[in-house]
Amino acid sequence: MPEGPSIVDHIRARRLDTELGALLWVMATDGVTIHVVSEAGDMRTAIAEALRTLAADSALVSDGPGGRIEDVLRQPVPIRPPTGVVVVVDESARVAAAHLHRPPLRDAAGHVQPQRPAVLVEWNPQDGRWEHYTWGVMQDLVAGTKRKAGDVEADIAERASVLGGLAAMPPGERSAVESVLKRWPDQALRAH
Repeated sequence: MPEGPSIVDHIRARRLDTELGALLWVMATDGVTIHVVSEAGDMRTAIAEALRTLAADSALVSDGPGGRIEDVLRQPVPIRPPTGVVVVVDESARVAAAHLHRPPLRDAAGHVQPQRPAVLVEWNPQDGRWEHYTWGVMQDLVAGTKRKAGDVEADIAERASVLGGLAAMPPGERSAVESVLKRWPDQALRAH
């Protein structure tokens, strides 16, 4: 793993919570594209790098400029993925929102109709926490994977628990954190 912050370091710094970290971890390992955007290039790069270390293929995680989902959608496809999860990082280096950018559908007449992005997670400044809406679009979220929605929900819950435990460890335990994150799929398969 690289020397930059891990997903656990970002959770400790309250840039995201364990549930969002687990969701992004599951999507990255299941081959879903993730695009991290922010006007602050160093933080979007740091979060994207942490996700690349978890991804089935590091090329599925990209980063670029933008402060809102609308900024991302105005960019051409070579600069942003045509579908997948879009993570928006605000000026305070916190994930402000995560969206599912869904593929277009064909209507009854065969015309291609774009779908609006679905909100997966939003930061609520009044409550000081993230609001999660993944449950509302779980079928769309898992459409690109080979798993069932219930299996993905259970996996997210299990990984959120693991991330919470890792985040509770002293920051000096980097090698233990890296070991768990790197070997997670093998450990999980042996446990089931």
